[in-house]
Amino acid sequence: MEKTNSTARERLVSLFDAGTFVELGAYLRRAGHPEAASGVVCGYGAVEGRLIFAFAEDASAMKGAVDASHAAKIADLYEKALRAGAPVIGMFDSAGAVVFDGAAALGGYGTLLSAVANAKGKIPQIALICGACVGTMAAVAELFDFVAVVKDKTEMYLPTPLLHKRRTGYAEELFENGTAALFAADENEAFAKVRALLSFLPDNANSGAPADIGTDDINRALPEADRLGAAEALNATADNGGVQTLFDGTGAETRVGFALFGGCSAAVIAVDGMLTLAGVRKMTAILRFAGEFALPVVSFVNCEGFASGEENAELLRALPELTMAWDRTENAKIVALTGAAIGAGFLFGGARRLGADMVLALPGAEISALRSETAVAFLWNDRISESVSREALEKEWRETVATAENAAATGEV
Repeated sequence: MEKTNSTARERLVSLFDAGTFVELGAYLRRAGHPEAASGVVCGYGAVEGRLIFAFAEDASAMKGAVDASHAAKIADLYEKALRAGAPVIGMFDSAGAVVFDGAAALGGYGTLLSAVANAKGKIPQIALICGACVGTMAAVAELFDFVAVVKDKTEMYLPTPLLHKRRTGYAEELFENGTAALFAADENEAFAKVRALLSFLPDNANSGAPADIGTDDINRALPEADRLGAAEALNATADNGGVQTLFDGTGAETRVGFALFGGCSAAVIAVDGMLTLAGVRKMTAILRFAGEFALPVVSFVNCEGFASGEENAELLRALPELTMAWDRTENAKIVALTGAAIGAGFLFGGARRLGADMVLALPGAEISALRSETAVAFLWNDRISESVSREALEKEWRETVATAENAAATGEV
């Protein structure tokens, strides 16, 4: 493992507002090794004036190896964060456990897993992988709500380092397979992205969505249109067009993240085109987080169903999770059908029957169980003649059957 360029304390100082970092347990030493510093630095401070707790593993101290004292120090930080109702940022840079400690080191891993799992859904947790994050520590980091990775620095894998050859590209790979929500070119960019993400998140599950009057006019006119792309509608509606997107490395047709609406933070979804397995997983992740922390959800839909080739076992297993993420939460959920809302696009983009509080549609939205091409082939194929083309019937279907007015007449819109 290469030595990191930044020390753990430097990373914490870079994260917090100037002069606000307070270290906890600065004089703790490893059990049985009084000369060895703990492999982690813990503390709290302010980020844009908000109380945040954070830890940074110290690769200069026995490569940040985890032992019982290391784990206990982080667990103590979590106890304080939960009592204060404040988010936790974890900076991972560890080559694994102190193997000579045997079961005691494994017990330390258990302590860490328990601390993070216990805080899940109570306070927001963001993991920043600044260096090595291997073995069980990778599982600890994956428990966090969001993972950020750094180009040419992040290493995150399960096998022991002795059995795993070092190589570059881990950050890109983690971003492209959906493990990482944020990708940064360097640590400074990573700190900036984490701070930006924090601005949209509540302090805890009971504090409510962050709200700020902001500079945008809540009554400003929006572009008049019968039909829009979902991402276009999201950008037009969000305050100042600003959207913090997450998981951009995968599922390009589906954007998820956070935005402000009238100064109020909300989780957002925008689906354009055909829905994929990656898109389903992204939607599930943001819906779960929003449900746990009572954040409103605004979903923009321009989706014609599942992408070709996506009807597989993994997708079938993922859809129940998405269904429950929509249905089993009490937070406010608003859906806007801006273009196509066909079949699974209508349902899984957010339907009233799956828990949406309000479903709205632009006048030109196309809402149907089937795409016009398929519907005509199934239902109106006998109407095709020398004087009536297939294209004309598909147009008729869109204009007379698959209309927003018809959907509204059934109460679904």
